[in-house]
Amino acid sequence: MILRHWELANARHWDEFAKLLASDLKYEVPQTREYIESGQGYAEMFSTWPGDWKAKITDLVCDGDKAICIIDFNVGQDSMKGISVFEVHGGQIARVTDYWPEPYEPPPRETAHMKRRPPAGSAA
Repeated sequence: MILRHWELANARHWDEFAKLLASDLKYEVPQTREYIESGQGYAEMFSTWPGDWKAKITDLVCDGDKAICIIDFNVGQDSMKGISVFEVHGGQIARVTDYWPEPYEPPPRETAHMKRRPPAGSAA
């Protein structure tokens, strides 16, 4: 399922990509405090990501309903290493947590589904 996720994302086949996702999918990027609470929002994040990007899987480890996937995420000449933890329930991707080992500031988002938690220690 994770291989198919990246295959469809790289090919920009968004209708098929969306079928892999649970409607209540939870997505989070702890480093940037970003999160999404729906499969629709996760699909929209990918379909509106800026630039001509491609993700190449370098490692994938699956154990039951969980998988850890390491990718090279390339946008133009720039490349970042990404680590994603996937959880699959009922045949669909239900949770994704992304980690970016290098310092990273998220690009402007084209989707209203992407939210951002306040920094730790700040008043909410």
